[in-house]
Formats: sequence, C-alpha cells, structure tokens
Amino acid sequence: MENDGAFYAQVGRRVRAIRGKRGLTQEALASLVDLTRTSITNIEKGRQKLLLHTLIDLAEALQVGPTDLLPSTPATLPKKQLDQWLKGHPRKHREWVKSIIASNAKEE
Repeated sequence: MENDGAFYAQVGRRVRAIRGKRGLTQEALASLVDLTRTSITNIEKGRQKLLLHTLIDLAEALQVGPTDLLPSTPATLPKKQLDQWLKGHPRKHREWVKSIIASNAKEE
C-alpha cells in the first residue's frame, strides 16, 4: 500500500473523536478491546495498522458501526487507489471492505 499512512491516520482520528464523545480514556478503550493503551495511542495516531477483527472490536466498544470508523473519502477515490490500499489483503477482506464502502456511499 503506497498511501496507507493517510488512511490509517483518518481511521485513528475517527477512533479518537468517537472515544472522546463517549467519554472514554485510552486506557478504558484498551481494556474493552483487549489491547494496551500504547496500541490505542498508536492506532489513533495512524501508526498501527488494524486487523479487521480489531476494527470490529473497536466499533463495538465505541457503540458504532464499523463503517463509522472508516474514512468516507474512499468512496470518492479512484478505484485504482482503493485497490492499491487493499493490495496484499485476502480477497474476502478486500470484497468486504469494498462492500461496506459501497453501502456507505449509497446511504449518503
């Protein structure tokens, strides 16, 4: 992935914003998803990539849908750039992410 840093930074900003709205500390969120506070810090700063099950765990702990943690901009990105972000991930994961983005775009 060529520009995955920007993607993960956007996800991290969303996690931090929602965590703040929920009144959770990084430590409290970490406890809910069985991670360390340092991992939450790194996720929020876009320095740590997320596995899909971690994204789901974070969404459940924050009481939001997984799409609420994903940037809304990928729906408007060129297909080539989205494909590049997803390159190297298993086919089922790529299809899942694309389906979530497509359904999110339909709702807007």
